[in-house]
Amino acid sequence: MKTLNVSSTIEHKHEGLPRFVCIPMKAVDSLKLTRTTTVELSINGVNVGRRSLKRWDDRDCWWMDLSNEVCRRAGIDTGDQVKLHLRVASEELPAELASLIKTDTLARQRWEKLTPGQQRMLREEVLAARQSSTRARRAARALGVAG
Repeated sequence: MKTLNVSSTIEHKHEGLPRFVCIPMKAVDSLKLTRTTTVELSINGVNVGRRSLKRWDDRDCWWMDLSNEVCRRAGIDTGDQVKLHLRVASEELPAELASLIKTDTLARQRWEKLTPGQQRMLREEVLAARQSSTRARRAARALGVAG
């Protein structure tokens, strides 16, 4: 898996929006990213899980939002200088979603109509569930088939 270690500063522009962190494009070049990508992130050595790394052309950077829960868990706040460790996450589908797409024609057709970004969001939503039964239910509901 491709990894990156970089330092950055926690930013916050508006009270109604989450904090975020930007990473200069040149620092991310070694990962050879072309679109929004799921990464496994740790901040100052604290694993905060899977996050979406998004391109921000106007600022010549890649960025990730950081929820209040992530900031609390990592013990960080706006203005803090942090050390980030990113690893490009596996794009493998959860077994429950893969099985549904393989065995249900309607589910497969609906999956294939989704954009890569929609597929990524659905994969991450299903992966976030802890129990297999919940992952199966989320996959079926998202693709509009009986679960």
